[in-house]
Amino acid sequence: MGTDLDARAFTKRRGALWPSDPYAEEFVEKLAEGKEVLVTLRKARNPQHHRLLWTVLHKVVENSEKWDSETQLLDELKIATGLCEIRVNLLTGEPYAITGSISFAAMDQTKFASWFDKAIGILATRVLNCEKQALLDEISSMVK
Repeated sequence: MGTDLDARAFTKRRGALWPSDPYAEEFVEKLAEGKEVLVTLRKARNPQHHRLLWTVLHKVVENSEKWDSETQLLDELKIATGLCEIRVNLLTGEPYAITGSISFAAMDQTKFASWFDKAIGILATRVLNCEKQALLDEISSMVK
Protein backbone atom coordinates (compact mmCIF):
# COMPACT_ATOMS: atom_id res chain seq x y z
CA MET A 1 0.00 0.00 0.00
CA GLY A 2 1.28 3.46 -0.88
CA THR A 3 1.69 6.43 1.37
CA ASP A 4 0.91 10.11 1.00
CA LEU A 5 4.43 10.46 -0.38
CA ASP A 6 3.38 8.27 -3.32
CA ALA A 7 0.22 10.29 -3.99
CA ARG A 8 -0.16 12.66 -6.93
CA ALA A 9 -2.31 15.80 -6.83
CA PHE A 10 -5.01 16.49 -9.38
CA THR A 11 -7.57 19.29 -9.71
CA LYS A 12 -11.05 18.96 -11.16
CA ARG A 13 -11.61 21.33 -14.11
CA ARG A 14 -14.32 21.14 -16.73
CA GLY A 15 -15.43 17.72 -15.49
CA ALA A 16 -11.98 16.10 -15.70
CA LEU A 17 -8.98 15.62 -13.43
CA TRP A 18 -5.88 17.62 -14.39
CA PRO A 19 -2.39 17.29 -12.88
CA SER A 20 -1.82 20.06 -10.36
CA ASP A 21 1.91 19.67 -9.78
CA PRO A 22 5.00 18.49 -11.70
CA TYR A 23 4.89 15.03 -10.09
CA ALA A 24 1.33 14.44 -11.28
CA GLU A 25 2.24 15.75 -14.75
CA GLU A 26 5.18 13.35 -14.92
CA PHE A 27 2.93 10.47 -13.85
CA VAL A 28 0.43 11.24 -16.63
CA GLU A 29 3.18 11.75 -19.25
CA LYS A 30 4.61 8.30 -18.50
CA LEU A 31 1.27 6.58 -19.15
CA ALA A 32 0.89 5.00 -22.55
CA GLU A 33 -1.88 6.54 -24.66
CA GLY A 34 -5.14 4.69 -24.04
CA LYS A 35 -3.66 2.96 -20.99
CA GLU A 36 -6.24 2.24 -18.30
CA VAL A 37 -5.13 2.89 -14.72
CA LEU A 38 -6.77 2.31 -11.37
CA VAL A 39 -7.05 5.52 -9.35
CA THR A 40 -7.91 5.86 -5.68
CA LEU A 41 -9.36 9.27 -4.91
CA ARG A 42 -9.46 11.03 -1.59
CA LYS A 43 -9.88 14.61 -0.59
CA ALA A 44 -6.65 16.14 0.72
CA ARG A 45 -6.61 16.88 4.44
CA ASN A 46 -6.88 20.43 5.65
CA PRO A 47 -3.99 21.08 8.08
CA GLN A 48 -5.92 23.92 9.71
CA HIS A 49 -8.76 21.53 10.55
CA HIS A 50 -6.21 19.25 12.21
CA ARG A 51 -4.78 22.20 14.18
CA LEU A 52 -8.30 23.09 15.27
CA LEU A 53 -8.65 19.65 16.86
CA TRP A 54 -5.38 20.01 18.77
CA THR A 55 -6.36 23.50 19.88
CA VAL A 56 -9.59 22.29 21.45
CA LEU A 57 -7.86 19.25 23.02
CA HIS A 58 -5.26 21.56 24.57
CA LYS A 59 -7.91 23.95 25.87
CA VAL A 60 -9.95 21.13 27.44
CA VAL A 61 -6.90 19.53 29.10
CA GLU A 62 -5.65 22.91 30.31
CA ASN A 63 -9.00 23.68 31.97
CA SER A 64 -9.75 20.24 33.38
CA GLU A 65 -8.20 17.83 35.83
CA LYS A 66 -9.64 14.75 34.07
CA TRP A 67 -6.83 14.25 31.55
CA ASP A 68 -3.06 14.47 31.87
CA SER A 69 -2.46 15.20 28.19
CA GLU A 70 -4.07 15.99 24.87
CA THR A 71 -3.10 12.51 23.64
CA GLN A 72 -4.93 10.87 26.53
CA LEU A 73 -8.08 12.91 25.77
CA LEU A 74 -7.74 12.11 22.07
CA ASP A 75 -7.60 8.37 22.80
CA GLU A 76 -10.78 8.64 24.88
CA LEU A 77 -12.49 10.57 22.08
CA LYS A 78 -11.46 7.90 19.59
CA ILE A 79 -13.10 5.26 21.78
CA ALA A 80 -16.21 7.38 22.40
CA THR A 81 -16.66 7.95 18.65
CA GLY A 82 -16.06 4.30 17.78
CA LEU A 83 -12.68 4.90 16.14
CA CYS A 84 -11.31 1.78 17.76
CA GLU A 85 -11.32 -1.98 17.70
CA ILE A 86 -12.41 -3.82 20.82
CA ARG A 87 -10.38 -6.93 21.55
CA VAL A 88 -10.43 -9.45 24.38
CA ASN A 89 -7.32 -10.39 26.33
CA LEU A 90 -7.01 -14.16 25.95
CA LEU A 91 -5.35 -14.51 29.36
CA THR A 92 -7.76 -12.44 31.45
CA GLY A 93 -10.89 -12.37 29.32
CA GLU A 94 -11.01 -8.59 29.78
CA PRO A 95 -11.93 -6.40 26.80
CA TYR A 96 -9.65 -3.57 25.75
CA ALA A 97 -9.64 -1.02 22.96
CA ILE A 98 -7.08 -0.43 20.24
CA THR A 99 -7.61 3.10 18.96
CA GLY A 100 -7.55 3.96 15.27
CA SER A 101 -5.48 6.65 13.63
CA ILE A 102 -6.47 10.17 12.62
CA SER A 103 -3.23 10.69 10.70
CA PHE A 104 -3.29 12.37 7.31
CA ALA A 105 -2.48 9.01 5.70
CA ALA A 106 -5.22 7.17 7.59
CA MET A 107 -8.06 9.65 7.01
CA ASP A 108 -8.87 11.89 4.09
CA GLN A 109 -10.60 15.23 4.71
CA THR A 110 -14.10 13.79 4.33
CA LYS A 111 -13.53 11.06 6.93
CA PHE A 112 -11.69 13.43 9.27
CA ALA A 113 -14.48 16.04 9.06
CA SER A 114 -17.07 13.40 9.95
CA TRP A 115 -14.99 12.11 12.87
CA PHE A 116 -14.19 15.66 14.04
CA ASP A 117 -17.91 16.52 14.07
CA LYS A 118 -18.65 13.51 16.31
CA ALA A 119 -15.72 14.31 18.60
CA ILE A 120 -16.73 17.96 19.00
CA GLY A 121 -20.29 16.87 19.73
CA ILE A 122 -19.07 14.57 22.50
CA LEU A 123 -16.78 17.23 23.97
CA ALA A 124 -19.56 19.82 23.92
CA THR A 125 -22.33 17.67 25.41
CA ARG A 126 -20.50 15.22 27.67
CA VAL A 127 -17.47 17.20 28.81
CA LEU A 128 -18.11 20.93 28.57
CA ASN A 129 -21.91 20.97 28.90
CA CYS A 130 -22.36 23.48 26.08
CA GLU A 131 -23.83 23.73 22.61
CA LYS A 132 -21.69 22.19 19.86
CA GLN A 133 -21.88 25.31 17.68
CA ALA A 134 -20.80 27.53 20.58
CA LEU A 135 -17.71 25.35 21.05
CA LEU A 136 -16.95 25.41 17.31
CA ASP A 137 -17.29 29.20 17.22
CA GLU A 138 -14.96 29.62 20.19
CA ILE A 139 -12.20 27.35 18.91
CA SER A 140 -12.46 28.63 15.34
CA SER A 141 -11.58 32.10 16.58
CA MET A 142 -8.42 30.69 18.22
CA VAL A 143 -6.95 29.17 15.05
CA LYS A 144 -6.11 31.52 12.20
